[in-house]
Amino acid sequence: MVARIVSRRLVILAVAALALAMPSLARPSAHAAASVELVAPTVDFGRVRPGSSHTATFVLRNSGAAPVSVRAAVPSCKCTNVGLEPGAVIPAGGEFSFSATLAVPTTPGDKDAKIQIVLDDGSAPLVAQMKSVAALPIAASPAFVDALKGKTSGTVTIRSEDGKPFKVLSTDGLTPVFLGFDPSTDAPRAEYTLVWSFTPPATGDPRLWWIVATDREDAPLVALRVRNEATGSKADMARFERHWWVPEQLVLANRAKPGEPVTLTVDLEHYNPKARGAVERPEWAAVKSVQGLSTGATASFVKAVPEGDHVAVTFTLTPSASVSGFLWVPVQVTTDTGSGIVPVVAFVAR
Repeated sequence: MVARIVSRRLVILAVAALALAMPSLARPSAHAAASVELVAPTVDFGRVRPGSSHTATFVLRNSGAAPVSVRAAVPSCKCTNVGLEPGAVIPAGGEFSFSATLAVPTTPGDKDAKIQIVLDDGSAPLVAQMKSVAALPIAASPAFVDALKGKTSGTVTIRSEDGKPFKVLSTDGLTPVFLGFDPSTDAPRAEYTLVWSFTPPATGDPRLWWIVATDREDAPLVALRVRNEATGSKADMARFERHWWVPEQLVLANRAKPGEPVTLTVDLEHYNPKARGAVERPEWAAVKSVQGLSTGATASFVKAVPEGDHVAVTFTLTPSASVSGFLWVPVQVTTDTGSGIVPVVAFVAR
């Protein structure tokens, strides 16, 4: 939810900055007739797997008597790679095709991205959109924990899409509490109703996710976002000072073995809304260390690869030799501007 809000703010700021740089774009002529249209402005990929990438092809059609050039194509988030460069020309009476790729986050939930296309004919920007729902073979309904307005408990239903029975091994590291099911006497099912509970801490960052561990190899961990007043933008206030944040706010290591390292990557994104995204502290991207803040595992920094206003941080997580079952590790990433925490979750078994 937070990632979506920030991404939309960033695209608004980007388009506003473009308008300031090009005054003619700030006030499109009321007489500018739009001759270019997107043939199919929305592509819906439907249900897809978390962490996957999907490419769409968009077509710009020019029904006018003069060619029209593209001034800019601004994506709403860095999850989108746009194959439309400034200067591309849509010929008079013709078409121009371009591709865009949506990188789906590793956590379940709705994911959409928009591309603002600014043309040189003075018309309003066109908007191309890609939509998807990141879903595991085990789906949750609702796909979140609704702990808003003082709610501390509730239920969620999980079921396998293929109808195959499975076992629930734990819920947020604890013994599952079922409604209408007794695991000691009843056979495994394809659907369960689980009871959740949530109490925000008096101090410190709250748990942003409620994790269900299953025996399915293709869905070992099912993450549900916790919706609570403390888990929104208030969850990481230090991001304003250090000038970066973690958009996905969770790393799923899935199945791991005790004593054996797992290589993982977390994405850091530049964050400076007070200055409309301006890079005032370039040292924000200088990663110094990665450290696991738990006795259950150690974390070691491998490398950091900067790309624009993002940095891909690769590290290893090694569960302790004595650990088994559900593992939640707060991993601290430190750059020259400060430290931030991202939780890493695994289910450890030999």
